[in-house]
Amino acid sequence: MEQTCAACAMEWSIQLEKGLRSGVPVKAILQMGPYLQRWSRELECGIVSNAMFDLVPGEDQLFANTILLRLADAFRGGNTQIRLSVVRVFLIERKHRDNRKHNQCKGLLSMGRVANHVELLKRVKSVFNSGGDSESNALALVLFGCWADFANANAQIRYLILSSLVSPHDNQVRASLFAAGCFCEISVDFACITLEMLFNMMNSPAVSLPIKLAAAQVFAKFKCSYSVAKKAYKIGLELISNSSNEDILVIMLFSLSKLASVCTLLTSNHVDFLVSFLERQLTSHVHETALRCIHFLFRNNPALKLYCNTSFEVPDGQALSPSEYEAWKGDWTDDEMVEQVIIGL
Repeated sequence: MEQTCAACAMEWSIQLEKGLRSGVPVKAILQMGPYLQRWSRELECGIVSNAMFDLVPGEDQLFANTILLRLADAFRGGNTQIRLSVVRVFLIERKHRDNRKHNQCKGLLSMGRVANHVELLKRVKSVFNSGGDSESNALALVLFGCWADFANANAQIRYLILSSLVSPHDNQVRASLFAAGCFCEISVDFACITLEMLFNMMNSPAVSLPIKLAAAQVFAKFKCSYSVAKKAYKIGLELISNSSNEDILVIMLFSLSKLASVCTLLTSNHVDFLVSFLERQLTSHVHETALRCIHFLFRNNPALKLYCNTSFEVPDGQALSPSEYEAWKGDWTDDEMVEQVIIGL
């Protein structure tokens, strides 16, 4: 029988410790990515599995917390490359978190499984508070986003993210937008504050177009409750109606389609909106995006045509391919946003 992650945990922890002490810490850190990804997708160990591998109850959590603390320590004391490698490890874990085989999987970084979350946040926050460069601050913000499940309850972390939305450094703003999006998926009060700030950013002439495009991507994240999703959707429609910029329209159409796809009460209304939107004088790019959004929603919910006020059919050649559909379902915008942060380092 294949060993569980809990049974491998001590070996992984030792590997990481040796790697950090060696001359190639980045390689050792990056090796943890697939391990954490696999661990998050595995059910927590029970009495039977513990006995099968001669594990003491709680031993897996002990080594998990040891690994997480070592990674946080490496981030706190490392150079930019080491910090970047730590961030990539947690991005790997986050990217595959929603692909668990069982709904019972809480994920390795869920609040209930990280016993020392206060210490993790303290180590990364010390980098932000050290008055260091904007690059280090940006990477710290990305980590806070990856740790949203337990970082969300920390008022100081919330303040750092929200205050960074108005930073003069673009990479720090992008990182804070990523983190804010992660928090908005699970926190109603944080989402309401963020929504107001995003609306102001999108309407401010002082905010650059690249930052507005990154902010537009966050609208797909307001899915913590129906009331929040409905409010974000309404504001998103207002932004679309007031914008003539092709790039902003494309991102907003995509973001609102993503948001509507997880909220049945919004889905049919959004299809009707998209169909009416196609009647406008649009550029070919915006027109194609609207068509692909309609196809995405129909494919995501085949029963949608039964209760929509339209019999619209997506023309041949405008539909999403299977691989494109899977990409739209996933959080590829997260990858894009973080890559922009990394490029700016």
